[in-house]
Amino acid sequence: MWIGRPAVCSSSTTCLWDTGDGRSPVHVGCWSRCRTDSVYIENGDELLSTEFNSTDRWIRRNRTSSKLRMRLVCFPHAGGSANYFYSWSDFLPDDVELLSVQYPGRHERLAEACVEKMDELVAGITNALSRFLDRPVVLFGHSMGASVAFEVSRQLERTFGITPTMLYVSGQEAPHTPLRRDPVSGDDEALLSEIRRMNGGNAEALDNPDLRDLALPAIRADFRLLEAYRPQPVRSISAPITSYVGDMDADVDFDNARAWAQATRGTFRFQTFPGGHFYLSDCKPGFVSDLVRRAEQ
Repeated sequence: MWIGRPAVCSSSTTCLWDTGDGRSPVHVGCWSRCRTDSVYIENGDELLSTEFNSTDRWIRRNRTSSKLRMRLVCFPHAGGSANYFYSWSDFLPDDVELLSVQYPGRHERLAEACVEKMDELVAGITNALSRFLDRPVVLFGHSMGASVAFEVSRQLERTFGITPTMLYVSGQEAPHTPLRRDPVSGDDEALLSEIRRMNGGNAEALDNPDLRDLALPAIRADFRLLEAYRPQPVRSISAPITSYVGDMDADVDFDNARAWAQATRGTFRFQTFPGGHFYLSDCKPGFVSDLVRRAEQ
């Protein structure tokens, strides 16, 4: 898949965009020196244009239906984007809409300041989701996205009286457990080393100075947000929680992942999948459709 901009900008600047398969980023056209309200996605012989409304900048709507019964809302990892979940809409039932959260400071929101405080990020997302609450919602967050999804679930309940049908927390320890690693957001070299380690060395794009300069602000902000986020005492929500972890994920302690059970007043389930921190890259299409099926059980 190639993702880029219309051929109307003469800038040679490049940036990072997730390929949508979770494996590696790709080079795309300029995002830092020109702006448009359209993103062009070329997949084979098909050219699609997706319009972005400024009021919807937080939420990427990948598909909708006139017979909608549920929405699956996905929250990306640190340094990630809404495009990480792009392909998931192909594997959902026709009556389930996929919404992907787009954090500030990346892709079509590159000109916006990154957010380093959880409360500020959650407020923006919750406000944007308010017009999508006419149907049941299922939340899925991976890594940092799991913590964000948890706080959004909590805020939806407090502000709108809405309890998500299910909260899936993937590749993340419960927020009230101790931080097990030293902070790295204040040292770019340490931060880059951490990204390479978590990606199994598959972060070659960060060796390109232009790409690295564009990607680092969002990555740095996300890590600062996570390092500062340690809510005490334990917060809980009414929504049931399911915790997913790769069985080879060195970044997640299984006991700390099971500690999500203390964060729900509903039911709790824990499950492992083959793979490391980004085990989602190797999950079959059935994994996505199963999220909806399990949420409705």
